[in-house]
Amino acid sequence: METLFVSRDAILKQRENTLSIAIDGKVRFLPIESIRHLVLLGETRLNTRLLTLCGKHGVRLSVFDYHGYFKGCFEPIARNPAGMVKLAQARLLLDDARRIVVAREIVRGAAHNMVANLRYYLYRGAKELETIIANMQRLTAKITKASDSPTLMGIEGNLHEWYYSGWKSIHPSLDFTPRVRRPPNNQINCLLSFLNQLTYAVVRHETTKTHLEDTFSVLHSPGVRCASLSLDLAEPFKPVLVDMLIFRMARRSMLAENWFDQKDGVCLLTETGRRHVAEHFALRLEEQLGGRPYREWVYRDALALEREVLEVSEYESFKRQP
Repeated sequence: METLFVSRDAILKQRENTLSIAIDGKVRFLPIESIRHLVLLGETRLNTRLLTLCGKHGVRLSVFDYHGYFKGCFEPIARNPAGMVKLAQARLLLDDARRIVVAREIVRGAAHNMVANLRYYLYRGAKELETIIANMQRLTAKITKASDSPTLMGIEGNLHEWYYSGWKSIHPSLDFTPRVRRPPNNQINCLLSFLNQLTYAVVRHETTKTHLEDTFSVLHSPGVRCASLSLDLAEPFKPVLVDMLIFRMARRSMLAENWFDQKDGVCLLTETGRRHVAEHFALRLEEQLGGRPYREWVYRDALALEREVLEVSEYESFKRQP
């Protein structure tokens, strides 16, 4: 078990080299060696003894607030620091020509996977997606000519507008546009915001297995107190991990009313909703493509970027087959 999502109110304790999780009076014990990432989504109580155990065994804790937004993490001591890689990564960021090449490839991967999602349903009878896909392909052709990150981000924004406009052809309940983030205004926007946050947390965790500095990003502008590299590397994976999961839940009528708390134009997940969505996301993360779980593909993508930084090989973003 690489990542454990604790989606309910819980008490976490250390018991020798074992993690004790108490939920509603029921206690579960897990060997600490079997976990590398704890994602805390509910009201969780813990102490410094547990943090010491996590630090000793290299376990990261990611903390989310009641509304499903990432708020911070406990970072174990870095076990694979490499100043050489960080210096090389800084050189890439300061080299506009190299940086834009990598940024283009990230957007190209995201565009490819968005189009692949729509093609999946086009081949299954949603013929109205054909025009949307054609428009997205025309936008994708402009990626190569983009000379800076703001232009690329603009192209990506336009791609998402076309992409989201096709969701209602996949299932009527997916007619949710426009995209509204903080706060989300309907169930689909709510799911997108929450699942994107989970994806960022997973991508950041997998990136820390490499030697990359997670505040040095190539597409998103490096910011204050922001692991912006995870925002970059999540772009090609959000269509696969987040969007396809939402499609599945909508088409199978899995979205229950008690998953959501909607009032005054704001829609948030309830505790029940967070628990169910996190469970489905955890399962999606371990689904396999080409003999590897998606979680491992995230790591391999980060590793590919490290090779680009060190000029060992050119970075090629993750792209799924249609």
